[in-house]
This record gives sequence, structure tokens and C-alpha cells, in this order.
Amino acid sequence: MTDVDGLHLSFLATDENGQRLFAITSKDGTAQNAGITIVTLANVPIGIGTLTPANGPVSGGATLTIRGSGFQTGTTVTIGGKAATIAFKDMNTLTVVTPALAAGTQRVTITNPDGETISLDAAFLAN
Repeated sequence: MTDVDGLHLSFLATDENGQRLFAITSKDGTAQNAGITIVTLANVPIGIGTLTPANGPVSGGATLTIRGSGFQTGTTVTIGGKAATIAFKDMNTLTVVTPALAAGTQRVTITNPDGETISLDAAFLAN
């Protein structure tokens, strides 16, 4: 199938959880033969969208909300290589309490129980 991006500009979208992909497709590249293709993923890939607040005290204890996708019950989070206390809210939301950290920017790493991992460098500033 051929995408009809030139005719529709935006031809790919996802649902709110990132589990279904919606694509405008056409068997011959023309608008009159366009339709929608829906692909459902077996597993939503892990991803980080936002982390708020983006800074907190070096002594730890700041409560962060991480919004993203593909989080699972039993997910772990490290900040600056140190384990954080985490509460799983849903597949898109984690609440995290920061550990004591060295001053400066910190890498945040999220790991699902199946081993899937994502990291974001300089995601949190300990000050």
C-alpha cells in the first residue's frame, strides 16, 4: 500500500496509549481509493514523554510524575544511577520519589520487568 501523505499532510496517528496506529493508505496512491489501516501492537513500546517537575533538592524526596507509554506493573526507575521509589499509576503514568543525588543534571532510566529500558540524559536537575 502507498501512503497518501502528499494529499492529506498528516497520515499517521496513534491512540492515547500508543497501542494502535492509524494510517491513511491507498492501494494506488489516489485520494479516491484512500482508506484507513489500523495496526494494533501486541506491546506498547516504553517511552518517556514528560517528567515534572524537572528539578528538585539534592537531599531527595521530590515527587515526580513521569508521563510516557508502555509502563508495566513492576517497572523500576533510577535517577543518576540510584534507585527511586516508584508508584505505578497506569501504563502511561508513574509517580517517583527521588533519592539523594549529587548536584547537577541526572539521567533517568526506566526499566520494565521484561527488560525493556529507556533512558533520558539530563532529564532531572538536582540542586
